[in-house]
Amino acid sequence: MAIPKRPQDTLPPLDAEGLRQVSMAFQGSTASAYELWLRFAHEVSHFAADRICETVKTQQQMMHCHSLSELAHLRAQWVQRAMDQYAEEAGRMAGIWREALERTVRIRTD
Repeated sequence: MAIPKRPQDTLPPLDAEGLRQVSMAFQGSTASAYELWLRFAHEVSHFAADRICETVKTQQQMMHCHSLSELAHLRAQWVQRAMDQYAEEAGRMAGIWREALERTVRIRTD
């Protein structure tokens, strides 16, 4: 089954005016705003690394299971832990994202 490609006309035009607007949005930003955006990227990368480690650890434990019920129990724990971590991470990301946007808007309106 072929995956349909996204139509090109839905993409925003990348012309000189669009690039100028993006450039203007970042001009005048302070180090604290950039710091927040870096915090956001840092949080994303650490979360991804933590999830990969958790998955590898669970897979190693699964290889030592002696029954299907033990395997199912490990898998259920893994799913529950993933759901908890994603919910926790979503809260942290929302806080960082909100703070970054507030500072960026404050900088642009000052």
